[in-house]
Amino acid sequence: MNEFLLVITIAGFAGVLTYLGAPLAESREIPNRTVSAALQFAAGIISALVAFTLMPPAVRMGPAVWVVIAFFVGGALQVMLEYYSARRTAARGADQGGPASLGLYIGILVDLVIDGMVIGIGSTLTLGTGVLLALGLAVSTVPLAFVTIATAKRQGMPAEQRRLLAYSFVACMVGGALIGFGPFRQAALEVRLVLIALGSGFLITTVTQSLIPEANREGEPSFAGVLYVGGVSIYALSTLLAR
Repeated sequence: MNEFLLVITIAGFAGVLTYLGAPLAESREIPNRTVSAALQFAAGIISALVAFTLMPPAVRMGPAVWVVIAFFVGGALQVMLEYYSARRTAARGADQGGPASLGLYIGILVDLVIDGMVIGIGSTLTLGTGVLLALGLAVSTVPLAFVTIATAKRQGMPAEQRRLLAYSFVACMVGGALIGFGPFRQAALEVRLVLIALGSGFLITTVTQSLIPEANREGEPSFAGVLYVGGVSIYALSTLLAR
């Protein structure tokens, strides 16, 4: 089978597993505290993805100055997106219970694209590495899909838009894998590492600016923060097992 088709199959498998979190959220009314707990868990997993998978090779092998600059630029882009989203919400006169910020959803979709890129770049080494990455990342993205759709329901997003959002999970994962495996397969390692640092800055700022604030929107007890640590720990364990 053509290598591109194999990569699409690997990423599509991870994307379908991710999508399974959406019908679970649609099948029942999810209490706000459950959504908050899932957001904390997802935030921990994204933080661990950046800390254990994305940034270490960028720091060790990438051009140091450009890696730092790219990380900062990625975070700044997310902040500007949040600012633009907040201004749009204010212009519509939405109250606190209105639609969730655009930055939250775009941050999650960017996370899935970057996960797909990690699968694609790993597949340039060996297809077995791509499979292991797909399995490990799917463990983290299923709860992320669940919490995205549950949050969209809580914020009043129409059902048709929620379905499109759920389908985009698979598209983002496969598209990211093709980006990582295709054009960047021939790119210099330094270029790929700088791009990884850019995505890492965006993701870690999504955690601090979108996921955790949304998790604490209703003033849940701080004990829910244990789930953040749980997300970090589970991802770290899956990374160790995949070695």
